[in-house]
Amino acid sequence: MAVPKRKDSGAPKKKAQAKGGQGRVESILKYFRDIRNEFRKVIWPTRPEIGSQTVVVLTTLVFFTIFIGVFDYIFSSIVGLVIQ
Repeated sequence: MAVPKRKDSGAPKKKAQAKGGQGRVESILKYFRDIRNEFRKVIWPTRPEIGSQTVVVLTTLVFFTIFIGVFDYIFSSIVGLVIQ
């Protein structure tokens, strides 16, 4: 019984890698170079911006902690009355 031959999909074939895994090492190095280049493009916040954003986060945290605590107390009181 003859096995049918595969037809070429027309996609370009991969280049053969050099011996010793050099293609893998080069791709890893390229990856880290690309990361470094992307970090250079980042607009980092200034110290005053970080301070003001920290205040916003902490204020929001305190607000929602109190908000959830109040609702938890109210609902647990209601459930306690219903159970009795």
